[in-house]
Amino acid sequence: MSMKGKKKSKLSLSKSKRDDDDKVQTISDMFRKQKTENVKKLSKFSAALDANEDDDVICVEDEDECVSPYFKKKTISKDEEGTSSSKLTTKKVMSLEKRLQMDSNKSASSVAYSESDRKTIPSISGVKKDVTVSDDFEASEKLSDSVVTASAERKSNKMRLSLGKRNRETDSEEFFPSSVKLVKNNDGQTASTTEKSVIIDEGKEKFVEYNSVNIDPVSVQTLSSQCSKSSNENSKVSSPMASHDESVSVDNAKGSAPVDDAKRSALLSKSNNDERKEEREEGEEDSTKEMSYRLPYYLENFETILKSVMEDDSNYDLFNKEDKETIESYHCLSEAAKKLYIRMFSRKLNWIPLSKLKYPEIAEDLTSSLKELAAVKFIDSDENLTDLGDLLHALSAGDIKSLAKSYHVASTVTQKGQQVQELIKKSQQSTISSMFGAKKGGVADAMMKKAKQFISGIYRLRSEVRAVFMRTMMLYSLLDTSGDEENGSGGQGQLFHMLMVNMGKMVYPSYVVKKDHRIFSGREDVIRFEQALQLESDLMNCTMSGKWADAYSVYQKVVLMWKELESDESIVQWNENLPDFLRPFSATSVIYRLLNTGIDILQRRKEFPEAVELLRKLLSQTTFCCAYRGYWWERLALNLDAHLKQPLESLEAIAEGLADSYVKVGHRLAIYQRAEAICQRAKLKVKDRLQEFHHEPVAEMPKVYLEGRVVHQGISTTGTRFLLGECLAGGDAEDMTVGGVEEFVLDHYSRNGFPSGIHAEGSVISCLFALYFWDILFCEVPDAFHSPFQAQPLDFYTLGFYTRRKEAIDERLSTLENSSIEELHKTVEDAWAEHEGVLCTGMNWEKWRSVDFVKSLVSCMGGKVLSGITGRFARCTRHTRSGFPDLTLWNVDTGALKICEVKGPGDRLSHKQILWIDHLLELGVDAEVCHVKAVAAKKLKPV
Repeated sequence: MSMKGKKKSKLSLSKSKRDDDDKVQTISDMFRKQKTENVKKLSKFSAALDANEDDDVICVEDEDECVSPYFKKKTISKDEEGTSSSKLTTKKVMSLEKRLQMDSNKSASSVAYSESDRKTIPSISGVKKDVTVSDDFEASEKLSDSVVTASAERKSNKMRLSLGKRNRETDSEEFFPSSVKLVKNNDGQTASTTEKSVIIDEGKEKFVEYNSVNIDPVSVQTLSSQCSKSSNENSKVSSPMASHDESVSVDNAKGSAPVDDAKRSALLSKSNNDERKEEREEGEEDSTKEMSYRLPYYLENFETILKSVMEDDSNYDLFNKEDKETIESYHCLSEAAKKLYIRMFSRKLNWIPLSKLKYPEIAEDLTSSLKELAAVKFIDSDENLTDLGDLLHALSAGDIKSLAKSYHVASTVTQKGQQVQELIKKSQQSTISSMFGAKKGGVADAMMKKAKQFISGIYRLRSEVRAVFMRTMMLYSLLDTSGDEENGSGGQGQLFHMLMVNMGKMVYPSYVVKKDHRIFSGREDVIRFEQALQLESDLMNCTMSGKWADAYSVYQKVVLMWKELESDESIVQWNENLPDFLRPFSATSVIYRLLNTGIDILQRRKEFPEAVELLRKLLSQTTFCCAYRGYWWERLALNLDAHLKQPLESLEAIAEGLADSYVKVGHRLAIYQRAEAICQRAKLKVKDRLQEFHHEPVAEMPKVYLEGRVVHQGISTTGTRFLLGECLAGGDAEDMTVGGVEEFVLDHYSRNGFPSGIHAEGSVISCLFALYFWDILFCEVPDAFHSPFQAQPLDFYTLGFYTRRKEAIDERLSTLENSSIEELHKTVEDAWAEHEGVLCTGMNWEKWRSVDFVKSLVSCMGGKVLSGITGRFARCTRHTRSGFPDLTLWNVDTGALKICEVKGPGDRLSHKQILWIDHLLELGVDAEVCHVKAVAAKKLKPV
């Protein structure tokens, strides 16, 4: 029967009429008759029949938690070929046979349910299915309250249904009516599918699997249109629920002949065969669904990045034909090969023995996936391994020990690294045969061959293929760029961020990505940027490990690349046309950052003339790294004065530096103070030149002195630690409370009028700025956002941040200054409620505890102070983000506010700290410098 509209007509078997009279025979009556005939054979079941003529639901009492033979559950087993098949009991087939012998003169009724009644219940495979709630169904008193009809449309008219667990406390087993729907197959035959009505016992879940059955048209007559008319509000559900999966009885139309035994046997045989076929197909379909549902995060995120980058028009010219073919080859890989490649991609770019490639979630045996990757030239195998050093480093410590023993390496050499070095030395030694003209390298070749016997296979990603995917990772998130080939994990930062976002552990702010400028001119430009990042990584590793000789070698490579970039006019022109906040993502900008590190390298080598020459070259341009210009002028003045003993030339450099508009805040004060020191030297007789230099006067710093008892050196292992609170001189060490110098002062003021306080330094400014300027911080500005993982705009730490938002920032500052405490509270409450937990540069949600903690601080600050400190930060974020005093203290009851910079023994104020305290004093804040003197217990003065 065809379907009309959105509502499906669900056909069910009607109550049959007896030939001798008009008495209605219910399904309960039919089941009672069958139960009487089989009760002796089925001693473990007892009937509990509900004879309500208005409800044809069959109830069976289950004594052993088994199902009635009429609705016998099928058991799924593995056949000889490994596919799932269903085993139906004899009693179930007998039930179908009895149903086919019933009166053929029956009419069908249908119950229609609206789409608005749809719900979702769990199924066996974990995939959610749709069920339909029947509002017209009147459940008996013994039945559960929830009545639903499960319907899951599948291919080949298959269906899986989830049942609620049966209520074990009742005296009956609930079974419910089903409806039959006739459909036409492709070959013109008629088939039927079933849709079940199910009573769900809430609180107890039990899943039972159901399937449809195809009925041969010999036993079925096409139902007339009167079936659809019977679907109305007064219609009764009178069809039996045939056996729980296949035992479905379809009544013949009036006047049809009964089904003979031969046709009935053919029907039963065809039904069983179709069951097994459908079961195998259903298992394969469910397996495919589970596979797609369990797609690992790293594969899904990796392909999301690829798709996002390749669909961006601005990235089209950044990949050539070979690069695009590489990406296409990846998409053609099997899923297992993709997973394995991404796993290897996230590891260091080293040779990896097969014994260390263990990913059981991919496959127990990765050989086939490795062969597939090798076939498309994504990885290199042991055939491509020709470097003895790489092979030795890839071997385990035990294998190296055995190899070293065979080559008579001294037993005193026990570390793997030392043994590798000794083996390499052995391989480079000359042999007697080589002295007589034999081919050199015989020892190395023999050692290579012998070393390969320790491994069953070894693999490494091809660098040129890996570079293509590294480029996509970099383009997806420019702020997480890294060119470290050895120590860096390829794209691991981006994949980790995406995982944290998917899990909800990291939430990035909402903003609009609006790209007006392309950062890279083409593929060659991107490659140059990647090469510069690699040099930056190498130089950073050398300086952090103190290998200054190696750092100098890298610096020389940087100089060569710098000259190449400066000599190419097209590169220079492209970089000059970029906005200043996008230039940091160019290769030339990276090189200038490395040259800045080169200043320190040259000074450590005592090459001060070379350092001065480099500084003058850096200062001769104003395109790249302008934020470093203050530091460059400061270092130039220092080298000329202190190291080259040229104070007058130093004064000339200072004058140029103070006139430089890019010199801000602390660096400006530093070079002015050097000018003061030079002019005050009596032997130079240049005191009158001090008037040539100008800097705004700085207020005298208020100072407070405290004495603190320090912990004995044998107890403290983290530097100077002070005793806090009321610790006694002779107290037990376990009862002592110790802390740093900031915690000591914080504890002191907590007992002296400032019960609330926090050691947060610049986090105070960045937190308040984020809460009161969130909408401005993430407003739509061209080129401010280029990737989905940004906790700040790209121009945040440039002068352009304020100039491009000047009107909005000035208006907000004016609003804050004129706002009442209640209005300030309301603003911060709204911002906290809307953005709590969202990532934002400078915002530490855990440190600030709660919105009430922030409100208490704002109450003591007031609008004027709040506007003053956030305004100074907004106008020059890069140079004012640091230097704010250590402690912020307040008292809500008195409204007192104190901001304190703590200095321990031997510590002094920086230039940025001096200027922040000066600014706070101008705002009327009680700001001070607290000097703490460390004393022993016997010298501590009694309070």
